[in-house]
Amino acid sequence: MNADRWVSVGVARAQDDVAAATARAVAEARAGRPAALVLVMARWDLDLGAVAAGAHAAAGGAAVVGTSTGTVFARGGQQAADVVVTAVGGPGVSVGTGASTAADPHARGVEAVTACGNAGRAHSTVLLLPTGTDGQQQAVVRGAYSVLGPAVPLVGGGSDGDMARRVTWQLHGREVVENGLVAVRLDTDRPVGVGTGHGLARTGEPMVVTDSDGLLVRGLDGRPALDAYLERLGVRAEDGVDAAALAPLGFAHPLALVRRRREEVRTVVGMDVAARSLEFVSEVPPGSLVSVMSGGQEDMLAGAVGACADAVAGLGGAEVAGMVVFSCIARRELLSHEGRLGEARAALSAAAGPEVVLNYSCGEIARVSGAAGCHNQTVVALAL
Repeated sequence: MNADRWVSVGVARAQDDVAAATARAVAEARAGRPAALVLVMARWDLDLGAVAAGAHAAAGGAAVVGTSTGTVFARGGQQAADVVVTAVGGPGVSVGTGASTAADPHARGVEAVTACGNAGRAHSTVLLLPTGTDGQQQAVVRGAYSVLGPAVPLVGGGSDGDMARRVTWQLHGREVVENGLVAVRLDTDRPVGVGTGHGLARTGEPMVVTDSDGLLVRGLDGRPALDAYLERLGVRAEDGVDAAALAPLGFAHPLALVRRRREEVRTVVGMDVAARSLEFVSEVPPGSLVSVMSGGQEDMLAGAVGACADAVAGLGGAEVAGMVVFSCIARRELLSHEGRLGEARAALSAAAGPEVVLNYSCGEIARVSGAAGCHNQTVVALAL
C-alpha cells in the first residue's frame, strides 16, 4: 500500500445483532489503525439506524458515511454481503463530510458539498452518495460543481433501496438520511484515479431530441419518440404493442447521450404506448444528440475492465491501495451471477490486491471535465 495512505475492507453478515456485526466489520477494516474515513454500504432492508450506530461506535473518531444498497461485493467474493466497510487512512489523507435533504436537488448539491469544507491538500476528490429515486442526480452534480469548479473530480453512485416506495437512505455520522445526499471531500497528498466504462456500442444513425422535459422524451427527429426508438430496433410501432413486453428493451438498448468530448448512457425505464413517449431516470435535454446502444455480456465486462484500468492509470504509477467501484442496477439485471462476479474480478485484477468493493447503484457519477457527469448502465471506478 502507499506509504501516505491505506485502504482496507471489512465485511459483515448481519444475523441477529446488526450493530455488533457492523462494528466488527469496521474493526476488521481499521485493524487498530486510526482511519480518516469509514464508508459503509449496507443492505437497505437492514436496521440502518443500528448499522450507523455500530459503525460510529467502532470508527475511532473517523468520519462515517454510507449508502443503502441491494447488492455489494467485497474482495471479489462469490456472494453479495450484508454490510461492507471501506476504511481509508494514513497521514496523507484528510476528509470533510456534509449532508443535505433540501427539496431542490441543485441546493442539495450546494449544501452538502459546502459543508465538506477544504482540507487544503494537493489533490481533492468529492464522493457523492445521492438518492436514486428522483431522477435529479444531474442537478445535484451541477450544484456540487457550482461550489467546487472544474478542478475537483466528482465520483459516486445513487443509493438503492425500497423502489416500490421510492425510498433510499444515506448514512452521515450517527444519522440516517432519507432520500438525501451525503458528500465526502477526500483531500490527499497524491492524486486518485477515476475511470468510467460501459462496453456498449452505438448502433444506427444518431437522432435529435426534439421534444423533452428532461426525464420524459416525447420526440426524436420530429417524430414520436417511441416510434423512432423502436424503428431503430426493428420493432413495428403499432398502437397495440404491449408496454410490458417492450420493457426489457429499455435495459438492453439504452440511449447514448452524445456530449462534446464523451457520451453518457441513459437507461429507458418506461415506454408509454398511448403517448408514444420514453421515460428516463436521468436527464435527456431537448436538442441533445442521442443514439441507440447495444452490447452483450462480454462487451459489458470489457467496459468494467476498462473503467478499472483507467482508474489505476490515473494514479500515475503509484501502487494501488484499494478501489471502490459503482456499477448500475440495470447492469446487475442484465448480467448473470457469473457476470457480476466478473465485474468484481475486474476491480480485483486492476488493483492487484484484495481491497476492492463493487456496489450496484441507481445512477453513477463521474465528473472530470465540464459540469455534466451523470451516467446510467456505466461502471465508475475510484482508485486510491
